Order: sequence, then structure tokens, then C-alpha cells
Amino acid sequence: MFTKTLRRFRALPDSARAMVFLYWVYEFSQMIVGLFLNVFVYETTGSLLCLVIYNLVFFFFVALGFSGWGYVVAQKQISLKYNYLRAFTIYILSFLSLIFLPRDFGYLLLFAAFNGLGLGMFWVGVHSYEMLTTTEENRDFYSSMVSLGTQIFSTVSPLVATLSFYLSEQIFHLETFEILFWILPFVYLCSLPFLFKLPDYTPKPIPHSEWKRLVFDPKLKKVRRYILAGGMPWGFRSTLYPALSLLSLKTVINIGLLQTLMGALSILALVVLSHRRHEGNRVRILLYSVLGIMAAFALLFFWELSPWFYILFSLGLTLLSPIYRVSEHVLDLKAMEQLTGQHSFYPGLLYRDALIWVGRSISLGLLGLLLLFTTEAQTLQIGLVAIILSYFGVYWNARRL
Repeated sequence: MFTKTLRRFRALPDSARAMVFLYWVYEFSQMIVGLFLNVFVYETTGSLLCLVIYNLVFFFFVALGFSGWGYVVAQKQISLKYNYLRAFTIYILSFLSLIFLPRDFGYLLLFAAFNGLGLGMFWVGVHSYEMLTTTEENRDFYSSMVSLGTQIFSTVSPLVATLSFYLSEQIFHLETFEILFWILPFVYLCSLPFLFKLPDYTPKPIPHSEWKRLVFDPKLKKVRRYILAGGMPWGFRSTLYPALSLLSLKTVINIGLLQTLMGALSILALVVLSHRRHEGNRVRILLYSVLGIMAAFALLFFWELSPWFYILFSLGLTLLSPIYRVSEHVLDLKAMEQLTGQHSFYPGLLYRDALIWVGRSISLGLLGLLLLFTTEAQTLQIGLVAIILSYFGVYWNARRL
């Protein structure tokens, strides 16, 4: 099985393999940022509302880096090949702000802005080159290889983070996250060898008529609904998951150890599935994973009774998320193809990310409103109902693409 996987991976074009490696470099760090930085914000501020605001700022700048900067790239005729360097430079600056500036909430929002901007600029390059370097025939396997790396780093990243927490606290007597904040900027330097294997690509300037088509063409109604639905679980998950992990497991070291153990269990399942996934069963596999994820989140209704409910949830999510994500990833690429008009795929790419930001903002806005009128515990309970429904909404709209 592993020999077959390696052989198929080597058969991918050089540019597609370079994309996979670049994605893996990003995943190693972003997996730490996505969970542990949100835990850090919640632990530092002690406020779920602050965590909601942090993510609203973060996702706004993701959209600004993707759609806003992506538009500038097209209109000013800037090559996307070297856009990665700009993105990683901003990423590094964001972590330097964490190291050298005070850790109060205002400066955490500054980090969210820089980090989100770098992430958006990174993703506009990723999705552009995915459309250029993959085909309908190899897209499922490509997406599986991307997710395989994600699962490997779901073991390695928490392990590295946990080790850094231990060294900071027990050996060097520093603040818990200090060493981790120094490690992350240097990880992005690993991307340089793969950057130069990408073909040069400069998107064409985008005419106003193309924006009019994307916004008002009735044929794209189903695609718009799917993309908007896909953004909503992200908003809920970015807030609920880190808050409940800290409330259940009490320390970031405990969270890191659990994530390390859970990540190791899902790698084999993903490799096996990569050879069985194809165009005809994407939506069916998505359904199975969505039902499993919904059941996993239902376990969190009982998180206050015992940490074992969170542990069981984490096991289910770790096994099912990569399966869900591969189908979602391939369907996302299909949605981008449906948005493609006579101009090119690029305007649809920018429009799609703007819709995703709207979906994320709706879910975060709902949590923010709940916090104004209910307690944090009640918001967490209602938020769990909302995230379960949002996952079903993704499937419901995916089967209509």
C-alpha cells in the first residue's frame, strides 16, 4: 500500500509535488497556530468574547490578503510565483510581534491581522497553482496526499509544541509559549527549495463585467450556497474547539499530548482511502464523514461531566476530519471550476474566498451576539448545536453542485 502510494506520488507532475510540499510546510505551522494560538488567546484573556473578536479580525485579514491582495496582483500584473515569499515574510513578522511586543489583547489583535494577511496571500497562490497543476483525474489523489501530510503533522506539530511548552516551563523557566514563538518563523524557510519548482503565473487583469457575472448570474446560485455554507463551520470551530479543549484538559501540555496521540491514529486510514476515492464517491464519502463529525461534536454536550467526553470527541474528529477535508477540498476545486467564465478561473477564486469570509463572519457574529445575551456556558452549548447543523449544511449544498 505504501509502495503504491509512493509510486503514484512520484507520478504527479513536478509542479504538483512542489505544491504538496509547500502545503505541508504551511500545515506544520498553521496546525499549531490554529489550535494553540487560539488557546493562548482564550487563556490570556479569560474571555470567549475576546476569542470571537480575535477570530473576526483574523478572518477579515485572511479575506483581505486573499481577495484584496489577489485583485491587486491581477491588476498590477504581479507574478504569483514569488507571492509566497511575500506571504511568508508577513508570517514571520507576525510571530516577531508576538515575541517582542506585550501580550495584551490589543497586540494579539495586531498578530491576528498580520498572520491573517499572510495566510490570505499564501492561499491565493495555493489555490491558483492547484487549478493550474492538477486535473480532474489526479485531483482526488493530490488532495489525499495533501491531507496525508496534514495528518502526519497532526502528530508532529502538537508533539513539537508540547515539547516547547515543557522546555519553556520546566527547563528554562520562561513563559509557556516563548520557545514556540521563536520556532515557528524559521519553519517557513523550509519552503524555499520548492518555491522555485513552480511555473511562473501572472493572472490577467479582471474586467468589471466578470465581477457582475459572478455576483448576479443565476446559474451560479447553487455554487454560491455551497461556498457560503462551507465557511460557517470554520467560524464556529475556531472558537468552540480551543475553548472547550482548555476547559476540558486544563493545560496546553495536556492538549498537546492528546493531539499527538490522536494524530497518529488517522494516518493509515487516510492512505487506504486515497486509493479508493474517486470522482463518483466524493459526495458519499463526505456524507459519512459529516455524520461522524456531527456525532463527535454531540459528545461535547457532556464535556463538563468528564474529560473523557472531550477525549472521545477528539478521537472521532481526528479520524474523520481528514476524510471530510479531502472530499471538501476536491469539491471546492470543482466549485471553482464552475465559477470559471471566459476570462479565467482567477476571478472566481477571489469571489469564492469573499463568500467564505461572509460564512465565517456569520457564524462568529452569531457567537458574539449570544455572548451579549447569555452566559459563556450557554453560548458553548448553543454553538455546538450550530456547528452540527453547519456541517450538515455543507453536505446538503455539496450534493446539489
